[in-house]
Formats: sequence, C-alpha cells, structure tokens
Amino acid sequence: MAEEHKLAHEEPTQGAISEIEELKIEIVEMLKDAAVKFPVKNKHELENLFPPGTMMACRVGGKETHFDELVETLDADDFPLEDASEVASTILSRCSLT
Repeated sequence: MAEEHKLAHEEPTQGAISEIEELKIEIVEMLKDAAVKFPVKNKHELENLFPPGTMMACRVGGKETHFDELVETLDADDFPLEDASEVASTILSRCSLT
C-alpha cells in the first residue's frame, strides 16, 4: 500500500488570521497619517515610510520581526505598491501565521 503524505504545516488559526487583519488596518492607518505618496516604487522608498526598528507582531522564521526585516524579504517583482492596502498585504504576506 502506498503511504499517505501529510502536509508539514498546520492550518492557521482564526486568531492568527484576525491578528494579521488587525495589523493590516494598523499599517494602512499609519500610512494615511504619514500622507504617503503612491505608488511606492522600491524597497528603499518603503523602508523610509516607517522608523527603523518598527516592530510588527508577526513571526518570520520562528521569531518576531521588525518592519525593516520584512521589507528586506521583498523583491523587485513586488513593486510598485499602488496604495496603503497593497503595502499592508504585501508586507504581511511575509509573516508566518503559526
């Protein structure tokens, strides 16, 4: 008999999904307050939107991470970012939900 393969990861919990949604709202509000001009064309522009060391309550590689560390995970194909919602979604797509 062939052995069944199981997925190596668990499904994210509703709490984790809610937390990411709350972070998206927080990022959008911060960008609105900063009167950011869109589109954001590259990592350098994105890094300048938040002070160095701005913490994001998400995990990457099993550790809580800073906003600037998340920005470093982006590549040229992720840009341009057309609005605050797209910035939030793109950055938070790099967060681990578990």
